[in-house]
Amino acid sequence: MEILKKVKRSLKGRGLWNSIMLIPKRYVHRYKHRKLDFWGLVETYEMDGPVEVREHATKYEASNPVFFKKMFNNLDWQYQESTYIDFGCGKGISLVYAYELGFKKVIGVEFSPMLAQTAITNMQKFSFQKGGKIDFEIANIDASQYEIPTNADCFYFYNPFDAFILEKVMNNILLSLETNPRKILIVYINAIHNEVIEKFNFKKIRYLAPKELDIYYHGGAYAYSNI
Repeated sequence: MEILKKVKRSLKGRGLWNSIMLIPKRYVHRYKHRKLDFWGLVETYEMDGPVEVREHATKYEASNPVFFKKMFNNLDWQYQESTYIDFGCGKGISLVYAYELGFKKVIGVEFSPMLAQTAITNMQKFSFQKGGKIDFEIANIDASQYEIPTNADCFYFYNPFDAFILEKVMNNILLSLETNPRKILIVYINAIHNEVIEKFNFKKIRYLAPKELDIYYHGGAYAYSNI
């Protein structure tokens, strides 16, 4: 029944052709990682963790690999020398995408103990599949309280929380820049609260309009750099 509901919703919202084209964009990648628990929707009321943090969170849904690659591909960025952080990483799928791009280290920040543990398990299994070579870390903490490592330089947001938390995270990023001035990259997909990042006067280096993504990505997608 749930699958039928999704099909009907897709046909109504996207139309027949776009619904068909969604199959290779989404489900081929799911088959590739079918032994890992990255998929499914987790509503905020289903998440554990502090209520005062959960009220600022959004639902968990895995990042789309096609849109992720569109935002990162062909950027002037040295992935093999870069540390990537996903704020609100959920089950950790974007850490896999980041590893596949060649990032030196990948970090997930997730307030929900349930989701954080799933991310740890997923990344342990994925690292084992890759010969134990993946340098990863999962921090089970409120993103606004997470101390940014001074060597982290790529920050990813997939609409994980509201403007209140996003602004606190951005301030933490600026504090880390004061400690260690460096070039940074910020990628924000489904940028519902993009006005928060705009306040910090970063240079916009890539933009995808909602029509270039999916009907449910109302905020579009942005990439920024401070240099």
